[in-house]
Amino acid sequence: MPRIGAGELNEQVQIRTATVVRDAFGGEVQGWSTMATVWAKIVERGGREPVLADRPVMVVSYEVTIRAGVTVTNKDRLLWGSKTLMVDTVTPHRTDGTLVLRCIEAEA
Repeated sequence: MPRIGAGELNEQVQIRTATVVRDAFGGEVQGWSTMATVWAKIVERGGREPVLADRPVMVVSYEVTIRAGVTVTNKDRLLWGSKTLMVDTVTPHRTDGTLVLRCIEAEA
């Protein structure tokens, strides 16, 4: 597999990880903090429209390729412009030094 060229990584994404902080009453509140900002190649892989809670929801799938060197898990999210992508799977490609992230964006 050929190495990915820098020109192919033409989108910037923030890798965000879940954080838990305490509110004023001692309760836990989940938030998201940016772990890294990286360049990525993003390809839309199609969508579907399942019914959740008695209403249709558009779910769009994406394949996001980034350079290896950062830790990403399926518990993380990507912030891409105004879109939030939930990481579904992470596949390292050792031959070209990339990570391929399969992500979904649910649109209400």
